[in-house]
Amino acid sequence: MRQELLLEFFSEEIPARFQKKAISDAKDVFSKILADYGAEFSCVETYVSPRRIAIRVSQLADRTKDTREERRGPRISASKNAVEGFLKANGRETADLFEKDGYYYLALDTKGQDITEIMSDIIEDFIAKMPWQKSMRWYVEEEKALSAFWVRPLRSILCIFGGKKIEKYIKSVGITTGNYTFGHRFLAPGRMTISSFNDYLEQLEKNYIILDFFKKREYIDREMTQKAAAIGLHLSIDETLLDEVAGLVEYPFVHIGAIEEKFMSLPSIVLSTSMKVHQKYFTLTYPGAVVAPFFATVTNVPGTDVMHEGLERVLRARLSDAMFFYKEDTDATLEAFAQRLSNVVFHEKLGSMAQKVDRMMSVANTREEHRTIALCKADLMSQMVGEFPELQGLMGEIYAKVQGEDPEVCQAIREHYKPLGANDNLPATKTGARVAFFDKLDTLVGFLGVGIYPTGSKDPFALRRAALCIVRLLCDFGEDLLDGESLTWYVETLMNSYSDQGVALDPETVNEVEKFIVERLKVYMTDRLEIASEVVESVISSFSKVDFDYKLAISKAQRLHELSQLEDFQIVKEAYKRAIGVIGDSDVAEGVLEPFVNPDMQLLKEDVESLQKSTKENFELFVKASKSVLTACDNVLINDPDEGIKTQNLRLLKTYTNLIRENIGEI
Repeated sequence: MRQELLLEFFSEEIPARFQKKAISDAKDVFSKILADYGAEFSCVETYVSPRRIAIRVSQLADRTKDTREERRGPRISASKNAVEGFLKANGRETADLFEKDGYYYLALDTKGQDITEIMSDIIEDFIAKMPWQKSMRWYVEEEKALSAFWVRPLRSILCIFGGKKIEKYIKSVGITTGNYTFGHRFLAPGRMTISSFNDYLEQLEKNYIILDFFKKREYIDREMTQKAAAIGLHLSIDETLLDEVAGLVEYPFVHIGAIEEKFMSLPSIVLSTSMKVHQKYFTLTYPGAVVAPFFATVTNVPGTDVMHEGLERVLRARLSDAMFFYKEDTDATLEAFAQRLSNVVFHEKLGSMAQKVDRMMSVANTREEHRTIALCKADLMSQMVGEFPELQGLMGEIYAKVQGEDPEVCQAIREHYKPLGANDNLPATKTGARVAFFDKLDTLVGFLGVGIYPTGSKDPFALRRAALCIVRLLCDFGEDLLDGESLTWYVETLMNSYSDQGVALDPETVNEVEKFIVERLKVYMTDRLEIASEVVESVISSFSKVDFDYKLAISKAQRLHELSQLEDFQIVKEAYKRAIGVIGDSDVAEGVLEPFVNPDMQLLKEDVESLQKSTKENFELFVKASKSVLTACDNVLINDPDEGIKTQNLRLLKTYTNLIRENIGEI
């Protein structure tokens, strides 16, 4: 019989930033545990809220599957004692043996188990295997020992199967499962008896608990949007903050508050960041995205006049601090801040932030680039960035505008941190892109040069991200980014700057950096652009190190990926492979194609010449030439005894394969 299983792990508050990931993790882990036990079920649903993880398994069989294992024993030629030992270890007789592949085997049948009998083992496994970013242990009085690891101390475990409670003692946390849970910590803290998942949902809702994280998130978004619209404002939605507040409350209550007019002189990004970071408040705007003197926030209990006053009072204190920081910063200059960068360590092996700026200067060309580099890290020494590190670059742009810097320099100061990842926008200006490139390349050269590499999933200095950003910049800006120089030149120039500062880098750093960036290019094309890995490898191998062009590589890979989906692509691929095989180790070079006496070779010559004259975008010409290659290879002795004819034949095939390699790839 198949029935519903409901589990709930009720604990102290789960950190909001852990909850969204825990939903998918719990589903994956519990599904695998059930499968490992041989349990049959239709689906697993998981839910996470501030104090509970709930798991619903639909159509779970009341017994695990019967299994049969063929256990291999000794070789047929083994001694009698070895065979008898194998039988004794498995409790079987000689008559149970059968032979296969030169060995004795036993067929061991295992009857399925009652799912309720192994429920404690399933729960113990889930507690042990559920991954948390951080977890803890606590003292279990019943066991006089520390508990298993869990995100926060567990207080109860609900277990209902087929409408009946399952009572099992869970030794690792000292809890006996039951059929009860608890409502909202403040509004309905009482104990509730549960009989099924539907009953569970209904009682939670009555007791001010929205179990579904995404339903709660949607409710908050809708309520804030409606309340803002009622006073003629728009909600400036922040997806990360929305996730966080959804994880902070069991039942959301939305409030609109006012900001004192005197604080509206602050830059809008300062207002929004201060409200978000310190108070978890959302920014409201007028039509046209102008920040309004209002905010939206969410609490776990209904609002009162005293609460509303408190929400506005704590914000006043935070914004007063922000105004003080802003005034102090604007009373100074970015040059003054920049002079203090020698006190900021970039890395203990790579010197100070001031030295990093000096190295970036060594590869800059224009006045705008030099000025941007001189000021781009200065805001790290400002009080505002000290309070809100996420504003680095943004405050630099604001302070540069206050002191009257060139608009392109102001914008480039902000843009030099971009892109922050695969999905972030690229710089809009060439100056911003070039300085971003210098910054990230200097980081790669330094860390790889002293032997610091990412290991496995750990990348504490975000070197993979830096390389990915370089890939995106190279692919988007192309030759404009390099400004007439090669990537190798930039790496070598930065290496020389490190050397001038007394930092010794590995002589192989040039190769290591370029190889590291190309690996990120491969990942970008396969993961982000969804190009098949064999296509990516083919295109990249078609370039030499000297002529490697990141922008062209992307274009060629995308085109080859599209072409590989066409029916006639296999004809081109077969012809190319065959031509490569015929050419073999021959060192024949391309040259002038003379007329052929043989009609098949003459036809191939005409098709190849059509390809040479074309824009190379007409795939049908490649198909036509490839068919001629196959015909010629079938009908003509390419390696003719006459050396002149042989050379002429091979030169034509060489021209064909080079055209394929240059315009399609190493297929």
